Amino acid sequence: MSPISSRLAAGALVLGLVTACGGDPAPQGATKELVYWSMWKQGEPQQVALQAAIERFTKDTGIKVSVEWAGRDVVKQKLPAALTTSKVPDVVDQSDDTIRPFMVTPGVARGLAKVYEADVPGEPGKKVKDVIPAKYTQSPALKLASGEPYMVPYSVAGIGLFYDAAALPEVAAAPPKDWASFTALLDKLKAAGTMAPITADGEQYWSDSYWMNYYLYRTIGADGLRAVAEDRTGQAWKKPEVLAAAQQIEKFARQGYLLKGYDASKYPEQQKNWAQNKAAFMIMGSWLPGEVGTYAKPGFKPVSMPFPEVGGPAQGEEVVQFGFAMPTKAKNVEAGERFIAYLTNKTFADDLAKTASVLSPREDAAVPEALAGLKKQLDGVAATYPFAAGLSVPGWADKVYYSTLGELFNGKLTAQEFVDKIAGVQAEFWKNQGN
Repeated sequence: MSPISSRLAAGALVLGLVTACGGDPAPQGATKELVYWSMWKQGEPQQVALQAAIERFTKDTGIKVSVEWAGRDVVKQKLPAALTTSKVPDVVDQSDDTIRPFMVTPGVARGLAKVYEADVPGEPGKKVKDVIPAKYTQSPALKLASGEPYMVPYSVAGIGLFYDAAALPEVAAAPPKDWASFTALLDKLKAAGTMAPITADGEQYWSDSYWMNYYLYRTIGADGLRAVAEDRTGQAWKKPEVLAAAQQIEKFARQGYLLKGYDASKYPEQQKNWAQNKAAFMIMGSWLPGEVGTYAKPGFKPVSMPFPEVGGPAQGEEVVQFGFAMPTKAKNVEAGERFIAYLTNKTFADDLAKTASVLSPREDAAVPEALAGLKKQLDGVAATYPFAAGLSVPGWADKVYYSTLGELFNGKLTAQEFVDKIAGVQAEFWKNQGN
């Protein structure tokens, strides 16, 4: 949780931070360095854009950034080990669904309210809170118990049903809006035999979950999925709405919608197959077009369509946010806060979008062509939500949801067998939590 001391000092520090977070040199006596551990590895597009921004930050402020390109386990493994020593980074970056269980739940995430009140460097009259829309920050799951936000996003990944507009121009002209129309299209594609209707990464069960997630979001809502997950008896999985969603997913494998061999493949084989038009649709985060760019067939034009309506209430969109957080044990707090505020500027937002083919939370940032449809989806909603409305119990997704859902998706379980099995697995999981 955010330390009491930081909240008491907030009033005294806000004024100094609002001016110091800009591009001006660090005030005399201020810390001239900070330590940043990143989830990206050397040479990745995000790393390239971040490195360029770090160099601009140091040039403009005089603050040196000691950066380690640590990779995906930076918050899950590297940071927890560091917190038992004196070598703790000032800033880390990771996805919100990783920061939440591994920093917020154990109480080692610092509140970042002051950063949101800071000026955006080089953009007079704009504060950080002005350039990051409220729909990306309003969820209770993105705040500490004190109400302070614990992260500042620099990219957002929406979830889309991606397809090749060059191969499926009729879909691009009129995407199916409801589930019946969508499954009718899948039947038509299957009958034509030129490409499988759907593919998915057989070993990446979290990606299979997008189908179930969105079907449930459209019926019981994100809060409803969270309530099902938090039911310690597991019996909530047997609700009629959940069984109905599972029955739709069961059809994918049993009616031959899925590309043959997907369930025995290794990542990223199925992304490559999709980019070679061996399958029509792949549901995935907005990073997909960027990942397949090097092996897509000539003329491949990836675009996305919204998840079809299934008769439930209209909802917002699930979003994975990637952004900065600070540990409570950070030593160079002011420098870290200045660094985070600096990287909300439009220069970095545009550069990251172009270099890494991602979406920025800034509505005025550059938009990669392949993500224009997804950007329109996100612009058209008043609210976004994290997975399962912010469920943050470490281990639940891997031990309960993804593995069992993978058996349903791979045709090893019927819908009824799935809900029966996951109910028992979840009950045992919560029993082992000990409280």
